[in-house]
Amino acid sequence: MEQSNGIKRVVSAVVVIATMAIPSGLVAQDSAWNRYTLEDLGGVFVRIEANEACAAAGIAASAFEADVSLKLIEAEVGVLTQAEMLNHQAMPELRISLDCANGSNTSAGAVAYSVGLRVQQAAQMLRDTQITLPEAVTWYSSEIGVSSAGGAADTVRAVLIAKVDAFAEAWAAVHAAENEGM
Repeated sequence: MEQSNGIKRVVSAVVVIATMAIPSGLVAQDSAWNRYTLEDLGGVFVRIEANEACAAAGIAASAFEADVSLKLIEAEVGVLTQAEMLNHQAMPELRISLDCANGSNTSAGAVAYSVGLRVQQAAQMLRDTQITLPEAVTWYSSEIGVSSAGGAADTVRAVLIAKVDAFAEAWAAVHAAENEGM
């Protein structure tokens, strides 16, 4: 039992150190090609998921739904209902994943987090058009970091809103180009 606890502490310490060694802002997949995939979508259905460790840290997916939808609407990104998304040929979805890991004895009071946004939509293979993928990721952005347990919800909210802003900026760039061509 003592050996098992020692191994858990070492693994936890390695995870925390590795998390802190990784740059907090990872580069988004936000190129001209990725932005092109946002054309003609008309909007996205927003799905936010959080793991149990986030819930234990006071981070609930439902707490961010209104903020994210409002940000998108303000940025003129259409927000689709689930029924609208399912009736859309591309089935466009903005999937937001919130993942957390709570610290152990070696990192008490710390919460490691990951915030990921990805646009998923139906896609068709070029080499064989009979093959379709119902959920191809065409745009994404993510960030990982560590926060104090007491400030985790605020930190994750700030990171999430920054990522939503990045998505809205990509969306606006594509749709501004569409409007110029008219």
